[in-house]
Amino acid sequence: MSIDCEDQELLEGFLAETTELLEKLDDDLISLEKNPEDADLMNRIFRSIHTVKGASSFLGFDSLVKVTHKTEDVLNRLRKGELILNSEIMDVVLEAVDLVKTLVGDIKAGEIVERELDDTIAKLIPFLSENATEATVLAPVFASMEASAPAEGDAPSAGQGAEADRAADAGETADAGEIAGAEESPAAQPAPAAPPKPEPATSLPQRTAAAPRAGGASPPVKEPQKAAARGEDLADNSTVRVDVKRLDDLMNQVGELVLERNRMIQLHSDYQSGLDPNGFGDDFGKLSKRLNFVTSELQMQVLKMRMLPVEKVFKKFPRIVRNLARDLGKEVDLQIIGEETELDRSVVDEIGDPLIHLIRNALDHGLETPDERLGAGKSRTGTVVLSAAHEGNQIVISIKDDGRGIDPERVSRKAIEKGLITEEQLTNMGAGEILDLLFLPGFSTKDQATDLSGRGVGMDVVRTNIRKLNGIIEIKNDLGRGSEFILRLPLTLAIIQSLLVEVEREVYSIPLSSVIETMRVSKREFHMVGGQEVLKLRDSVLPLLRLQRTFGCAERSADRDTYYVVIVGVGEKRIGLVVTRLLGQQEVAIKSLGKFLANLPGIGGSTIMGDGRVALIVDPMGLVS
Repeated sequence: MSIDCEDQELLEGFLAETTELLEKLDDDLISLEKNPEDADLMNRIFRSIHTVKGASSFLGFDSLVKVTHKTEDVLNRLRKGELILNSEIMDVVLEAVDLVKTLVGDIKAGEIVERELDDTIAKLIPFLSENATEATVLAPVFASMEASAPAEGDAPSAGQGAEADRAADAGETADAGEIAGAEESPAAQPAPAAPPKPEPATSLPQRTAAAPRAGGASPPVKEPQKAAARGEDLADNSTVRVDVKRLDDLMNQVGELVLERNRMIQLHSDYQSGLDPNGFGDDFGKLSKRLNFVTSELQMQVLKMRMLPVEKVFKKFPRIVRNLARDLGKEVDLQIIGEETELDRSVVDEIGDPLIHLIRNALDHGLETPDERLGAGKSRTGTVVLSAAHEGNQIVISIKDDGRGIDPERVSRKAIEKGLITEEQLTNMGAGEILDLLFLPGFSTKDQATDLSGRGVGMDVVRTNIRKLNGIIEIKNDLGRGSEFILRLPLTLAIIQSLLVEVEREVYSIPLSSVIETMRVSKREFHMVGGQEVLKLRDSVLPLLRLQRTFGCAERSADRDTYYVVIVGVGEKRIGLVVTRLLGQQEVAIKSLGKFLANLPGIGGSTIMGDGRVALIVDPMGLVS
């Protein structure tokens, strides 16, 4: 039996709201541990668990109700002052929240896995009040037409009455989905949860499809794969909350575009009829300028709608830092700055893993133990600052700690021991290049592998992932005082500002974010040093790369006297790209080359020019590497 659209919408609404509440819970709980007297925060946490419990009960997810019910009781005692919050209680509550996330994940996956609940519930029980009642669950909302008729067993149970009494005692309005008798008509439209967002069950229309409870052996829907896909996409990546004002602005620009389209149709009609051919050029020029303005505005509005605050990623780190600090026996103060900074959702989805690696390394390698810090004249508590800010058309994310810093000598020694570089290579390296050895595959300063690090993986993955986003990573180091890892990422991966260049009559696009300067150079200024073509630039020697040779372009003129050099930089590294001619700046839309051409060295994608030709987008990081 298949699910109808209303059933599916109800399930998707439950998954979307529950996921949103659970994502915020970790951050709120860690904040509560630091500020246990914050009554507003405590109430918000309680309401979140209460909402999840109410919606779960309404939909018949037994396992979720059992765990959330006990967790809610503990939180209720905390907010009433019957319990004093400590790390032991917080550990148990966080474990319960993790279990709730796992159960919700099972529902998203469309298949119910028998999870062990008793261990977690047993840890919650010592903190419960003596008269705590057992969790009760309504019959699933996805009831069949035959089951919707009143039956002898439909009267409210004693457990349901106790649940209503318990909710009332807690000072919370009991959930309609929890206390409503089964004999009530489905059209009664009970709301399953208290504020803030009772969307999953704001209405209870007549159901025609059956779905078993979450605690049973069957999935909650008869089409698990389809339901899982819809639910998971909705809760994770398929929806974005958009300010209504942005939608209004978008609609206004679409209206302007429609007017210009009508003007274009009229202009074409006039041209074909031969009316006023002399004024066609002026009218078409005005139309082109107007279209350019409207499409630019429309583009900006669409990009704004794709923007998400980086808080979506940052809010999971307080929990991670808390757990790591306890495992390492360190005291850590995590400070988050600029979490309201917005960037494209495609970037938000990809930066989570690199940031986890960097924060883990800051705690494990950077910060000292409390005794070591006291011996070094520092406070017992180490500080990690995670910040985000806009700089031009980039977002800059920084992970800074006040720990021991990075010892270049130790890094170089370890790199030689592991055979990653030779002594000869080391002698030609600067301080920045030595720090870059951290990103080599297989590099680790740990002598023994642990659960956290020491296996030579992590930092190379960080750089690889950042490069996939067309970003760069830099290291600032102050030995004995701390280190800072700086990520520079584009605001969006869809459209970039670029410098168009010509290489032997072929056009290439170079991302403007990597361009430092351009210059016209005489052929006589090029020199060969150690088999490498270089250019003396002020007080430094700049290595050169001829794009004509790199990309195999046929040479049109060998006796050219002057060339243009585009100086690009990645971190502290600089390289000059020798091109035939500069064509100017242009905003281009990035097009993928497909999976067969995705890993071409030095090529980051392609774009379509105004004349219909395809231009390849140069990847400066690939060329520098």
